[in-house]
Amino acid sequence: MHMSKPITDLKFNVAQLLREYVGASRRYDFAEPVLRLDDTLEMRSLVGEVRFTRTASGVLVDVHARGMVEMECVRCLNPAVQPIEVRFRDEFHSRIDVTTGTPLPQPDEEDPFYLDELHMADVGEMLREYVLLELPMQPLCHPDCRGLCPECGADLNVEQCSCGSSGGDERFAALRALLKPE
Repeated sequence: MHMSKPITDLKFNVAQLLREYVGASRRYDFAEPVLRLDDTLEMRSLVGEVRFTRTASGVLVDVHARGMVEMECVRCLNPAVQPIEVRFRDEFHSRIDVTTGTPLPQPDEEDPFYLDELHMADVGEMLREYVLLELPMQPLCHPDCRGLCPECGADLNVEQCSCGSSGGDERFAALRALLKPE
């Protein structure tokens, strides 16, 4: 899926921290009303904290954040608000030395996060990627969601349909017989 880079206010200038000794750190709290995750999903009421620690090649980022993502329930197709909480640690690498402006060597890791030319750390983009990994594969509006009737499509959470239970797929009749008490 192609998506243009989301615009967030979760960018932090770490130029001053890059001028300090390895191990120096800064901590910030943040709150965002919306963080776009992709073309259709958004994380709302995002709150969290971030700690930057100076490393030899950039800054280590520790993030703890939580918010709500509205998804579609896999059983009834109604909105399902999912609370999401993430904790992660990753590193932003510098491309240029903050004091001399000379280019720095590429890190060994595959697909690293980089500070931009103004020494800004885009925590929003990093957070977006980690939140997408935390989303449930089968979101439910509530744990006991009854879903839709396979015959008429009625929402069984709201109404009982007149289709009646067909007893299920006949190919599983032998297995159903094993479940019946004797």
